[in-house]
Amino acid sequence: MKDERSADYPIKKFRLTSYRSSEDFILTWLDAVIGPHLQELYLCIGLMRRIKLPESIFTCSLVLKRYSYVNHYPEFLNVYLPSLKNLELDIISVDPNKFLSGCTVLENLKLIRLEMTREGSSVYVPTIQMPRTLKTLTFENYTSLIEQTIEIYTPFLEYLRVTLAYSVYSELQKIHFPNMVEAHLDICLERVEHGAWLPELLQALRETKFLALKYETTQCLFSAPAFEFPEFHRLLNLELHVPCLNRNFLHNCRVLEGLVICIWKRAYAHPVKYNGPRPPTMVPNCLTSHLRSFEFRRYQDSTDEREFIVCLLQRGLVLKTVIIHLKSDFDLETKYNIVKELSAIPRGSTICQLNFIDHNHGAVAVLAIAGGSGTGIVLCVWFSEREANEDGNVAGSLLEKRGWFRWSMFSEETEDE
Repeated sequence: MKDERSADYPIKKFRLTSYRSSEDFILTWLDAVIGPHLQELYLCIGLMRRIKLPESIFTCSLVLKRYSYVNHYPEFLNVYLPSLKNLELDIISVDPNKFLSGCTVLENLKLIRLEMTREGSSVYVPTIQMPRTLKTLTFENYTSLIEQTIEIYTPFLEYLRVTLAYSVYSELQKIHFPNMVEAHLDICLERVEHGAWLPELLQALRETKFLALKYETTQCLFSAPAFEFPEFHRLLNLELHVPCLNRNFLHNCRVLEGLVICIWKRAYAHPVKYNGPRPPTMVPNCLTSHLRSFEFRRYQDSTDEREFIVCLLQRGLVLKTVIIHLKSDFDLETKYNIVKELSAIPRGSTICQLNFIDHNHGAVAVLAIAGGSGTGIVLCVWFSEREANEDGNVAGSLLEKRGWFRWSMFSEETEDE
C-alpha cells in the first residue's frame, strides 16, 4: 500500500471509521497514510480491546487532528504536535493533560468527557489544564460521578462553550478574558450550592459581546446569595433561559442590541426567586438607545411577563422587531385576546413590528402586527411547513420562509370582517 502512495499525489486528508475491523487492518491503513504531507486525520475506532496506535500519530506535524472515542490510553507518551492548531477529542478512560501539553500552538479545542467505557472503567482526572494558546474552547463533561477542576488560564480566548451535565461537583478556575467575543454556559450541577464559583465566571466573561445562559446555569446564579449581574459594557446580544423573570440585567447591559428570554416554569422544580438587589426605578439605558430586537419564548401571559412586555414596547425607542412565542396549550380565543391586547399597547418606536408565533400541533403560525398607533391592524397568519424546536427557535427570516399562508385584515371598527 505504501508503494501506491505517489509523491506527486500526497495524502493530505484521511478519515477512518471502524467498529469491527481487525487491529491489523487499522494499523495497515494508518501506516500507509501517515506522512509529512498529512494535514487532517479523523479516527473513530470502536474496538472492544486495546490497540496500540503508531507513535508517529502523536508526533507528526498535523494542521488539523480529530479523535473520536480515544480509549485505553491512560498515558500519552511522547506527544509533540508543534503545528496542531485544531483538535477535537472525545475521551473516556484517558487523561487528556499529557496530550494537550504536547500541543504547543493549539488554538481551537473541542474536548468531550464521556461517562464510562463498555467495560465500566474510567480514569479519574482531578484537574484538566487547558492550553494557554486557545482562542476557541468547547468543553462538555458528562462524567457525573467525578469531582474535578477545570483550569482555563487562556488570556487569548475569544469563544467559550461549557456544558456540565449533572456533575456532582465541578469547578472552573479561570482568569479574566479580555478578548472574549461569544460565551455559552450550560452548567447543571447536582446541587445549586456547588455553583458558588459561577458568579466569578460570569464576572470573568464581562468583556463578551454575546452571552447565552441556559436554565440550569441561571438557576444556580439566582440561588446564589446576593447575586448581582456584572457590568457588561460590550455586550450586544444576550440569551437567557431563566426560572423567573428579572430585569436587573438590563441596567448592566448598556449597549445591548438583541435580547432573547425564555422562562421555564417546571412543575417538578422548586420555585426559584432572585436573591439579588431590587432593580433601579429608572429606565434601562439600553432600552432607550440601543435595543433593536427582542424575542420572548414560552410566553405565558403572567402578570410579570405582561408588565415586562409593556415596559419594552413603551420604553424601547429604537426597537425594530419584537417576537413573542405564545404558549402552545392556550386555546384559540386566549391567543386572540393576547394578540389583540398586546398589539394595542402604545409603542415608543414608530418602526417596531410585533410578531406572534404560535407553536401548535407542530405547525408555526406567525401573526405580524405592524407598528404605529393607528386603529388599523393587519393580521397575518402564516403556517410554516418546517417545525420549530422545543425552545421555539425558528431559523432564518420568519416572513421569508416558504410555505402556505392566509391573510385576514380587520380594524377595530370592522372586527367581524
